[in-house]
Amino acid sequence: MSPMRIAVGLSGALLAAGASRALAQSCAMCGTALADDPLGRAFSWSILFLMAAPYTIFGTIAGWIFFTYRRALGRRRAAVIDLAETGRRTRRPTGGEETGGDIP
Repeated sequence: MSPMRIAVGLSGALLAAGASRALAQSCAMCGTALADDPLGRAFSWSILFLMAAPYTIFGTIAGWIFFTYRRALGRRRAAVIDLAETGRRTRRPTGGEETGGDIP
C-alpha cells in the first residue's frame, strides 16, 4: 500500500472515531434523558441485541457453510474414469464367429 492510502485511511478512522460519540446520541432528548437511568441502560442493551441478531444469524450460517465446505475437501473423492479408454481396453476382439444372441 502506498503511504498516501495509509494516511487517508488513518485520517478517516480518526475522524470517524471523533464523531462517533456525537453520532451515537441520536437526539438530544435521548442522550440526556436516559444517561444514567436503568431504563436508559436497558434501552441501550435492547438496541444492541436488535442490531446484533442479524449479524449473528448470518455469521452462523456462513460459518456452517464454510466448515461444511472445508470438511468436504478432506474427504476422498472417487477417481474420474475415462470411459473412452476403458471401452478400448474391454472390447472383445472381433473374430469371424457368431456370438449368439443380441450382442453384435
